[in-house]
Amino acid sequence: MILKEAFRMQNHLNDISNQAVMFLADTSNVTRTKEEHLRNKSNSKAENETVEIKRQTDMAADKVIELYLDVLEERDKLSKAIGKAKALADIDIDAAIASNKAKQEAKSRFENLSRLKSSETTTNGKDFLINAEGNQTPYIYTIRSVSTIDFDRDAVKGIIRRLQRETDEVSSKIDLLNVTLEVDYTPKYDIGDTFEDAYDKYYR
Repeated sequence: MILKEAFRMQNHLNDISNQAVMFLADTSNVTRTKEEHLRNKSNSKAENETVEIKRQTDMAADKVIELYLDVLEERDKLSKAIGKAKALADIDIDAAIASNKAKQEAKSRFENLSRLKSSETTTNGKDFLINAEGNQTPYIYTIRSVSTIDFDRDAVKGIIRRLQRETDEVSSKIDLLNVTLEVDYTPKYDIGDTFEDAYDKYYR
């Protein structure tokens, strides 16, 4: 299978194992309950009765445990096969993905920076003066505030274009590897199988 399919299978196996965990965590799935109706204690003419409470599922807990362990083993096999396939690629895929993510975050921040503009605002200030009679008198005056960008906007835009080119180039390489790189793994479970399907096919 190709790398893209291997990643899908990896996610699918994760889903099956998670559902197995949820099944085993539900007490009603892993216990059997019997009710003893002790009528004879209160009515000597009545007979006692034992009733087994029917569970909502007919899956056996032991078989689900077996399925869970097998899926864990398959996940391990697949992860190792993916690792071997990645090692044959001409780039370090994981490192390239991490680098691309960092560059995309940086590009987003630079785009915000490039949208900043110089601005000017006016507000009123208040001060006091001493008039001819020697009294302190308040007066209002204008405060003009000018903010100018303190960086080279054209240089920032150039950085944005460069980061876009670099991330696009790496993304294209990764996309190509996803559909061409072969992973040496034969799936035991079908990608379309639900948790119940997997149980029925292999553990019923």
